[in-house]
Amino acid sequence: MLKKKKGKINEIVYNNTAYYNGKFRYYPTITGLNSILEEIINSNSTTNYIRITPFYINEQLNHQIEFEEYMFYIECRDWFDKEEQEKHISECINVPDIQRQLVDSAIAAILYPLCQKEDVNCYKNALKNYKEYLGELLLKMMEIAKSEMDLKEEDLPFGYFCFEIHSG
Repeated sequence: MLKKKKGKINEIVYNNTAYYNGKFRYYPTITGLNSILEEIINSNSTTNYIRITPFYINEQLNHQIEFEEYMFYIECRDWFDKEEQEKHISECINVPDIQRQLVDSAIAAILYPLCQKEDVNCYKNALKNYKEYLGELLLKMMEIAKSEMDLKEEDLPFGYFCFEIHSG
């Protein structure tokens, strides 16, 4: 059961991902994610963290693939420096699946940003950067899904991307 947490952004996430008083979770598609991100950006708030994990579902094959290496994770801290930020990014991209590890530090900086608490502009910019990067990211994930799930042309209309969103 999902619990409603205090704070504007936590309420936005809860209101867009939970139903039946938190008994069930809703995983938005790209359209829903874009709306949620816009609502968060317009809230002029920050929260401790937001984690967005993409996954692809194909109903015809009854198969799902998660993309944890392309998870977006923004964290607000009291203080950090460039060295701390680089350490944070390297910890986030060190995933066990070598084939799908991120090697591009610019992409990693988009997916795993740090912000100072209450720095609304930094927070909004990080969310905007992620939102802009999603088009490119979806293409990469689709290529991985095609390969790993051995998708055929006739399977494609039965698949879609969803996003699991957590905040705190």
